Amino acid sequence: MNGDAAALDTRGGRIWAGRPSCLVMPRYDEGRLVRLLRLLRIPPLEWVRRAQRIPLTSALLSDRDLAELGRRLEVDPSFRRDFDADPVAAADRAGMREIGLRLQRELRELVALAERVAGDEVRRAELMAALGDESAPVAGAKPVLELLAVASTGADVEAHGVDKPGATESLLLLLLTSPSVADELRAAVRNRGG
Repeated sequence: MNGDAAALDTRGGRIWAGRPSCLVMPRYDEGRLVRLLRLLRIPPLEWVRRAQRIPLTSALLSDRDLAELGRRLEVDPSFRRDFDADPVAAADRAGMREIGLRLQRELRELVALAERVAGDEVRRAELMAALGDESAPVAGAKPVLELLAVASTGADVEAHGVDKPGATESLLLLLLTSPSVADELRAAVRNRGG
């Protein structure tokens, strides 16, 4: 057989084409691959953001993790000071690596949502009022979450009307008790809106 896909071989009473079609691959040089990839449309930014969160989303926080974080914030003044200054670093230093990763992810998402809200002048003013004064924690975290939830296209912030908040909402509420987080959100709103 000469390797030509059109050539036939009748070994054992069966008809065989030169090579199985599943093994025949068209040849592409790098230049052609580049041209083909450039024909693809750019994915929407939200797709990219959600894809970046996939590995972190798989590690769900347990009620026990949240209870431990809440307990540490209540009983350990040193941890509370560290958390107020930098929640992610405080969790990492305390040996709560998974919580630190989730805090980092949720903080990034909160900033992105705040920037989105800042695009609308009325909602920007509402969010700034809800965030309150500089270098202070958010007075009422629930109204801030509700304002940000309007900007969310998925179920990233949910269960606002439920008496017992879900794990993600509980984590966000704890995160919003940090003055540094509130300052970061204020800065994001000002930078985007101004």
